[in-house]
Amino acid sequence: MYTINLISIPVVLFIAWAKGRGLIRWALIAYLFGFWSLILLFLVKNRPIKLYQTPQFLKDVVTARAFEKRLKKIKYPLDLQKEI
Repeated sequence: MYTINLISIPVVLFIAWAKGRGLIRWALIAYLFGFWSLILLFLVKNRPIKLYQTPQFLKDVVTARAFEKRLKKIKYPLDLQKEI
């Protein structure tokens, strides 16, 4: 293989990541076809990048702990007025 194909791999991988495509497949395509794979990459549609959601039970645990910490700070009714 030519060294230009090896140089093209990081460029193609960055653009594939930005378009939401699989990196291993595009690394192989870039290794085989070099910068010609950019033409193919610009022809495919963009996919949304998957953002992982935090589970609801974990959110509930964190909220409950934060609420308990705030309750421990309150000793008198005047402390409640400071919060508002």
